[in-house]
Amino acid sequence: MTTVRIPAGWPATEEEARAVQDELRERVVLDEPGPPPGSGHVTGVDVAYDDERDVVAAAAVVLDAATLEVVAEATAVGRISFPYVPGLLAFREIPTVLAALDALPCAPGLVVCDGYGRAHPRRFGLASHLGVLTDLPTIGVAKNPFTFTYDAPAAPRGSATPLLAADEEVGRALRTRDTIKPVFVSAGHRVSLANACAHTLALTPQYRLPETTRRADSLCRKALKEATRPRPEPATRAAADPTRTWGRSLFERQSNAVAWAGRVLAAAVVGTERAPEIDAALELAAHRERWSRGREVFDQVRARSATDQDRLTEEQDAVFQLAELVGKLAHNAAGPPPFFDHHVGWRIGPLAVRLATAAHDPVVRTRIAEALGEWPPAEADGTS
Repeated sequence: MTTVRIPAGWPATEEEARAVQDELRERVVLDEPGPPPGSGHVTGVDVAYDDERDVVAAAAVVLDAATLEVVAEATAVGRISFPYVPGLLAFREIPTVLAALDALPCAPGLVVCDGYGRAHPRRFGLASHLGVLTDLPTIGVAKNPFTFTYDAPAAPRGSATPLLAADEEVGRALRTRDTIKPVFVSAGHRVSLANACAHTLALTPQYRLPETTRRADSLCRKALKEATRPRPEPATRAAADPTRTWGRSLFERQSNAVAWAGRVLAAAVVGTERAPEIDAALELAAHRERWSRGREVFDQVRARSATDQDRLTEEQDAVFQLAELVGKLAHNAAGPPPFFDHHVGWRIGPLAVRLATAAHDPVVRTRIAEALGEWPPAEADGTS
């Protein structure tokens, strides 16, 4: 399994991400037919998330296109590289998906994404994005029509109708099983829409979803479970990893979670040289009228941590993660939707304890414990 860091310079704001989409969209190739169905390799890619732990796992599974037997597979895990924003989901997934593809021992051939290509509000979904970056032929096969409209295809397998954005055909609703809900196919890069549908039918001899998607989905879920399962560790490591139950209980007892998170962050950085973005998070937490800037501050902190990631110590990285959580909490408390996941605050206690345990100065542990309001019980912090 490959471990992935957020790439330096990775977009950190919605504006930056949309600018990247606009630039890369011009490089999409739609006038190539693509490989014929049943020939060479065909690879499924998919991802699974644990938002609470800020972990994403990606899988790439190569099948023999003629027999649909597995030829090779690879996985990668890393930090979630972008907040949840509809239309920008590729920026959460691309780094780990690329790492999984790079780890394959053979050429992937056609790549099938569990998502969209041209069937995307900006005509640049994950399949197109991945295709442009790798120059591989790609298609998207999604489970739902996103924001687009379609007439129900006829009942027999192989029936299809246009997937429409106003009068523009951006994909097709394709029936892969008689009378069963269709899937939604769109071209990504270097494959025609007709050929994308033909590949989808070749990959669904028994089930509604392509074999590529089914196998990649199963593998990435296993990779995520493996990456996040508890492991036996020395007591010093266990003390830095309190149980999720304690972290959740502590967070949910806070009457003003944003201010509390700010106090924890402030305790963690006393006497340290810190980046301006950390100061911005502290200012945010201390002034309720600024909470509506939570996403902006989160974006700034995430951008700085991504830029400096190769130079950060484990403790410095944890401080940046705390500052990101402050921004998320403030946005959820006051900002406009879309909101961050509801359990972002559960991680504050475990992160703070990890920082306190790693510190050489016992005063730091005392200061962080006072800011938290309590210390995890021995059975949770590994000191029993």
